[in-house]
Amino acid sequence: MFPLGSRPLDARALRQHVEAGLAPLLAATPARLSLSLRGLDGAVVLERDAGRVQPSASIIKLPILLALLEQVADGRCRLDQQLVLDEDERAGGTGILHQLPSVASLSLAELARLMIVLSDNVATNALIGLLGCAGVTQWCRRAGLAASSLQRRMMDAAARDAGLDNFTSAGDAAAALGWMLREASLPAALRTFALSLLADQRERAHFGAALPAQVHLANKTGQLPGLRHDAGILTAGDCSVVLAVLADGFTDPRTAHTLHGGDGAELLAQIARLVAGGLLAQAGKQPAQE
Repeated sequence: MFPLGSRPLDARALRQHVEAGLAPLLAATPARLSLSLRGLDGAVVLERDAGRVQPSASIIKLPILLALLEQVADGRCRLDQQLVLDEDERAGGTGILHQLPSVASLSLAELARLMIVLSDNVATNALIGLLGCAGVTQWCRRAGLAASSLQRRMMDAAARDAGLDNFTSAGDAAAALGWMLREASLPAALRTFALSLLADQRERAHFGAALPAQVHLANKTGQLPGLRHDAGILTAGDCSVVLAVLADGFTDPRTAHTLHGGDGAELLAQIARLVAGGLLAQAGKQPAQE
C-alpha cells in the first residue's frame, strides 16, 4: 500500500526551501514552467503560473481514471466488467496493446492499470469510449478542474488538426490528486486501487529519475515534443505533498523533437528532488540542502 504521511507540513519552511532551489533552475532554462505544490488537504504551499492552460499529453489519463472510479463507486459499472477492444481503434504510441492484436477484451481494472502504469493508448481509448469525452470533461467540472477538458481520443491526428485537443493546468493536475485523496470522493478500496496504479508508474524519467531512496512516489507523467509534465504524490517518512509540474518551451533537440529524455525530463527530475529534500528535512531524515 502506498504510504501517505500524517504529519502536518511546515508549509513556510518547505516553500522557502523550494523557492530558493527553484530560482537557479529557472534561470538556466528557456522553458515556461507551471507548478503547484500542495499538502494532502489541498492547502497550497507554493504555486507558479498554476492556472496556465496547456495541452495535457498523458496527464489527462488521471481524470479519465478518476471519472471511471466515480462511476464504479456509483454502481454504474464494475472493475471486473469486460470491455471489447475495437480492432479499428488500435492507436499506436505508448503502451503495449497495439502490439497484441489477439487480446480482444479486458476488464475495466486491467484497462485502467495499463492506462496508468504503461500509459497505454489502446486501453485509454477503450475507456474513453465507455465514459465519453463529454463525460470525462463533466467529471473535471464536478471536481473543480476548470482548465481541464477531454476533446479527443489518444493519437487522433485528424481531431487535433481540426482544432480539438486535451487540456489541463498544473493547478488542475494537483486538484485531481487532491480529489482522489479526499475520503468523501471514493470508497477506501477504490482510493487504494488508484494509488496502487500511480505508485506502479513505469515512466521514471521525470519525477522518479533522481529521488532519494527514502522517498515514495505515486504519479502520472505526460510528454510530447517540446513539453514534459508530471503530477504525483511524494512521501518521505511521515510527510507527504502533492506536486504537479507542467513545462513547455524547451529548445534542446531531444526535448523539442522526441518524447523521452532531454533537458525537460532533467528539469522535472531536479524539481522533484528539490521538493523531496525539503520533505526529508521535515521528516528528520536529512537536512534540506541541495
